[in-house]
Amino acid sequence: MKKVFGFLFVTVLIVLSFAQTVQILVKPIDASLPDSLFKSTGSKTFNIQYLKLFSDNEAKAYIIKAWYFQPSSVTSGVFKFKVRLVDEKNKKEYVYEFQGIKDKSYFRLKPVFVLCPSSMKIFINNELIPEEKTKSEEIILPVQTGDLGGAVMKVLQRAGSGYREISENDFASKDEEIFIQIIAGTFPTGGYRLELNEPDIVFPITGKRGKITITGKFYRPGKGDMVTQAFTTPSKTISLGKLPVGEYDIYVNIEDLGEFISTLKVK
Repeated sequence: MKKVFGFLFVTVLIVLSFAQTVQILVKPIDASLPDSLFKSTGSKTFNIQYLKLFSDNEAKAYIIKAWYFQPSSVTSGVFKFKVRLVDEKNKKEYVYEFQGIKDKSYFRLKPVFVLCPSSMKIFINNELIPEEKTKSEEIILPVQTGDLGGAVMKVLQRAGSGYREISENDFASKDEEIFIQIIAGTFPTGGYRLELNEPDIVFPITGKRGKITITGKFYRPGKGDMVTQAFTTPSKTISLGKLPVGEYDIYVNIEDLGEFISTLKVK
């Protein structure tokens, strides 16, 4: 593991030096990194694993690998992976092709280093690598008020000009942004607030469910604090972005409030 982190540290330093002079660089690398470092997106037949090395206002860099499942009944022995960098503003696209390596019923893309401007979208063939939200973004969504019977967690998704709640028996769409909303309940005064940390998302891969983990803390007014004398309903909403198809286990642990466990299905 020390060798892995040593490799990543050196790689990031090299990336930062390249980023000063090179805008786009797509190059295969000879590296063996554990799958646990990568996030994944895709389907049961085409899957991408990606490791973000860094991202700022100017540039971003990833290590990317992928696989394509081909049933044994199909005899074709050729599959090409395309790394596509799309500049939507200037209507430009840069395409880099790599021959897939045959491995039983799979074609695999060996690790590829990708450096490009932060405004570009990265596709492997037609699969987009998801963009992550920054921590500074504050999301304001409508909150249910009244007697909630205690703290509740809701999974929401955009629906036209509003939002709809996604139950465990329902499906969310992979094409729309998904949110987790925590409502602490209704209290007789002000001074109560919620803080949530950024979500840790593990995307589903073949045979394995994804997992969404969120932690946070609930703050209550201290003795002698000046508070508004009115009923309040503290809440916090966090974006998960657009999620790849699959099933996810949701685990939320809010200190001094409680735990929330649910499941989410995306199609």
